Amino acid sequence: LQDWAVNVLRDYFKDDPQVYVSGNNFIYFEEGSPQECVLPDTYVVKGVPSRQRDLYKVWEEGGRTPCFVLEITSKSTRRADRGEKMAKYRDDLHVQEYFLFDPHGEWLAEGLQGYALEAGGYQPIVRTTSGRLPSRTLGLELALIGGHLRFFPPGADLPLPTRAERAERERQQAERERQQAERERQQAERERQQAERERQQAERERRRAEEAER
Repeated sequence: LQDWAVNVLRDYFKDDPQVYVSGNNFIYFEEGSPQECVLPDTYVVKGVPSRQRDLYKVWEEGGRTPCFVLEITSKSTRRADRGEKMAKYRDDLHVQEYFLFDPHGEWLAEGLQGYALEAGGYQPIVRTTSGRLPSRTLGLELALIGGHLRFFPPGADLPLPTRAERAERERQQAERERQQAERERQQAERERQQAERERQQAERERRRAEEAER
């Protein structure tokens, strides 16, 4: 699940070389204290190069910390997700937005919650009239569709496509283009045959005219 979210957000920010999107790798936030770390499922850091990293050390990145974190939560992780992890995101990393996604609805009745950092504390993000959770840091809206988490441009009817969906759309577009090319080929062949028939007809008429003049 986290790979899916990472890929969607990477594709969304692909034209900005100063946005780093990753997930399921460690963020270390205190030099010399390797125990001071977190392992987000998905996170976004703005203002750092989008190069590949095996782990993220805040002090090596100019002090830049994630602006957005998404955790996939469950009954077994909810204590940490709402306790120790949430505190580190709030107090140590100052993550501006923290989202929790419960794909199986084990403890979040609505399946998705979002929090924004205000005055040093996390406050629940208010849903839009369409029931989505807006993310100011991403410029997107989050919502569940059929139990699946999706990212939407604000007010858009369709979500950002997954890579599988994009590949399928490209395949369908390629098939439409192939079919169009085949129709054009067949049309060209019909026109060629028609031209040949007209040429043969003109040749027959020319011969008849020649015979009539003899």
